[in-house]
Amino acid sequence: MRSALLPLLLLAVLPLLACARGDAAPAPVPPSTRPVLVELFTSQGCSSCPPADEALAQLAALPAGERAVIPLAFHVDYWDRLGWRDPFSSAAWSDRQRRYAAAMGSNRVYTPQLVIGGSAECVGTDTRRLDQLVATTAAAPERATVSLRLEAHGRDSWKVAVSGERRRASDAPPAEVLVALYEDGLDTPVGRGENANRNLHNDRVVRHLARAVALPAGGGRGAAHVDIPIDPSWGRKLGVVAFVQEPSTLRVLAAAEATAQ
Repeated sequence: MRSALLPLLLLAVLPLLACARGDAAPAPVPPSTRPVLVELFTSQGCSSCPPADEALAQLAALPAGERAVIPLAFHVDYWDRLGWRDPFSSAAWSDRQRRYAAAMGSNRVYTPQLVIGGSAECVGTDTRRLDQLVATTAAAPERATVSLRLEAHGRDSWKVAVSGERRRASDAPPAEVLVALYEDGLDTPVGRGENANRNLHNDRVVRHLARAVALPAGGGRGAAHVDIPIDPSWGRKLGVVAFVQEPSTLRVLAAAEATAQ
């Protein structure tokens, strides 16, 4: 595992930055009736990230019924100051990663990082550890369910129907249903930075994330119809994921996905 400290000028605003290397080949995982949300925090500016991006793409290419996870890729922006601006990066995704670090009792932020079920993490290329964490997460008692239906998809917007239910429990904190739109099949010629002169392929790139439903403390259910705006610059290989998450703990309790194909 390789760690890279940011220049002193950036230390006041950026946490420790690390890059991890490893085997990119994803290990097969058994399918589950309760798929686990897996979030990859990555950047085109990090030379250790392409193997993790490739592993995520290979995993996402499997039919939904043949994998135990629902993968998403969040491109962080703190690498943008170091030679190459990732066109898919967002400060919001960097903030999401930092919130996970705080929830897990750590101030360490690095790429590539996988967050499993909102409650565990590992290096983005450590497929053996990923398998273990996915199995542990999937085996936990079911606390919530979520359903997702694509009602219409056009060039300007997608309309989805989403519903979630939190199991009744006196100590259950509030939860919310989030909806993420992602894009597949993105190829970028990188001109500068650690991946200069490489053509990088990215799938499951999150383009939009929004709260759709609030679920009360103690349990309950809710539903909504969501209109997701589509930027004209985005391609046509889009998909949508809905998941139930606790804002206080960031645990992801359930996830579902849908595509237009």
